[in-house]
Amino acid sequence: MKKKRSSASSPRAKRAKSVSRRDGLAASDAFRKILRDYRAAVRKGGKPDRASRAQALAALHYFGGDADREPVSLRDYDQVRYGPFLGVSEDGVTADDVCRAARSSPKGRALGANASPLEVGVSVDAERLGGVGEVVVGLDEFSKIWCECAGRSLITTNVGSRANVRYYLPAPVVTVPKGTHDAALDRAKAGLADAFAKFLKTPDGKPRPLVVFVDFASNLPPSEQQRMLQELVEYVAAGKIAAKEVHKLGFHARIRAEREGRDDALRAIALARDAGINEVALDGTVRPEADRAISLPGLTNYLHPNLVREVLKAAQHRQVLVRPLNQVDPDTVARSIWSTLNTARVMGLHLGKYGLFPLTLEEMEKVVGKVQRWFPHWSAAPVYYVDQGLVGPTDVYYDDERAAGVAKWLEVMAKHEVRVVLIDTVDKSKGWKILRTGNDEKGLLSLEEIAGLDALGAKLGIKVLWAGSITGPQAYEFGRLGVFGIYVTTAASKKVAVSGTYVCDPGLAEEKQPSFAG
Repeated sequence: MKKKRSSASSPRAKRAKSVSRRDGLAASDAFRKILRDYRAAVRKGGKPDRASRAQALAALHYFGGDADREPVSLRDYDQVRYGPFLGVSEDGVTADDVCRAARSSPKGRALGANASPLEVGVSVDAERLGGVGEVVVGLDEFSKIWCECAGRSLITTNVGSRANVRYYLPAPVVTVPKGTHDAALDRAKAGLADAFAKFLKTPDGKPRPLVVFVDFASNLPPSEQQRMLQELVEYVAAGKIAAKEVHKLGFHARIRAEREGRDDALRAIALARDAGINEVALDGTVRPEADRAISLPGLTNYLHPNLVREVLKAAQHRQVLVRPLNQVDPDTVARSIWSTLNTARVMGLHLGKYGLFPLTLEEMEKVVGKVQRWFPHWSAAPVYYVDQGLVGPTDVYYDDERAAGVAKWLEVMAKHEVRVVLIDTVDKSKGWKILRTGNDEKGLLSLEEIAGLDALGAKLGIKVLWAGSITGPQAYEFGRLGVFGIYVTTAASKKVAVSGTYVCDPGLAEEKQPSFAG
């Protein structure tokens, strides 16, 4: 019987496919010309009509961005020659006001009508201003801002203050059950053998590293727990059920809240060390503060930062690694950040800021190392939120240690050749401000501390941007310091009634809208 020819291989299907491809290339060429002509007209001071703007919007939607890539980004801005950079947060409604204000300012007039955006040094910062502060924009806002700013002004954005935290599978935990000493140990040993088995016999014959944690079902005396742990450590080290070079035993403890939880953690560290174990995993009841924030960095999910500092110091003294049971997957976090940053880059923006909260310093370093490698020439700027502090491997930088935390963070960023960073506040609803003036308890850093951190950034080859409820008078002080740049929202905005897509925001009583005068 003759085989029926599939429609996919028929001459008619091939013709349709080739025509479609030809049409696609022609459409791409046409849309690319529309964007180039539009940009050139705006750059020369022209005001495109409604039809031209509609065509540009259609082209942006077709490409999902700008068809051309900007050859420069914010890292190329020379603040020594042109003065500090200024970014104004905006979602596209009044982007024209920001552009006109920048061009008509004394600096803009001095530079002249032919000055490039990288000389004027003002950007529309593509962000929606919700009740919780700045939130990400989408294609509609990006497109509106591009149509207003292309060729006239720099464009930047924040792709998210929170990292999309993803975890690896939790490490296996084997529980020593209730019962007599020998019976309980026999069941625990069987559990350990089962946990290590897959990581011992692998497809390539090379054991995969693994730490299996042990905990107790009953509240045995510490001396008895120590004796049983030592026996289990020896059992694993014997090499019959595990490869002693890469397979280790850890201790898992569930801690209580507040100071009782700190004491639980300290006891777990001491017990583990005395039993010959050098890794402790903790979990417990999530603090209300962490629950409201979705999650907080590391052990601050369970304990106040000052209590976590005590736990980390004790662990360091006893040479024990202490961590949460759940471990962040930095590869997956970095890839999710890349996808949103790349969208900003494709839209023709000059900088994309990315938040790293609620990662610890170690987790931040792994994520930043990957992200920066993917954007070697464009400005991908990691963000440090001073109001959240920093959890390091052996210390917590909080309260009076905030400036020291920023300094530590800058040093880590420099290791990965980061060229631009933003130092900001994230919890806008609590009224935190980056600069402390007078006796304002909501101010986080003194002018002297900011000057010192800015100088450290310059020494490390990092251009530091500052934000966080900066007022007009404070902006003047930042200018006197000669910082690389600042972002403002409130200082350049007026209050307007809630409307449009903001109506569904239950925490928003009014909108902030940048104005020409502001």
